[in-house]
Amino acid sequence: MLNYLLARFGLVRLKDVRDQLNFALTVGKRLDEHREVVEQIEQQTPLFRDAWWHAGHMATQDDYLMRFYYLVHGTWPEDAPTTPTGRQVSGEMVRARPSILGPCRLPEYASKNG
Repeated sequence: MLNYLLARFGLVRLKDVRDQLNFALTVGKRLDEHREVVEQIEQQTPLFRDAWWHAGHMATQDDYLMRFYYLVHGTWPEDAPTTPTGRQVSGEMVRARPSILGPCRLPEYASKNG
């Protein structure tokens, strides 16, 4: 009933958004797998050398997934608290952003350092 009333005013509960973003395992897993694919493309194909703009498309996709990660966890992947074994407290393990993608260009990410 509460969700129905909120929806009438164009509102949704944050918990519901987080639950929906964690489709097909978790948003952290989606981000990690995207980065794994980028690494494999870079290492095993000439795609990023021959068609450099694809790296830009992949960077935008990474930024998009980082925004979802932030919405779900309230922190950026590299800032997430970790256990002594290096796994994030959330239970996820997100690899570092591949250098071919350059820095994250999200305005809210850039403002965290400035």
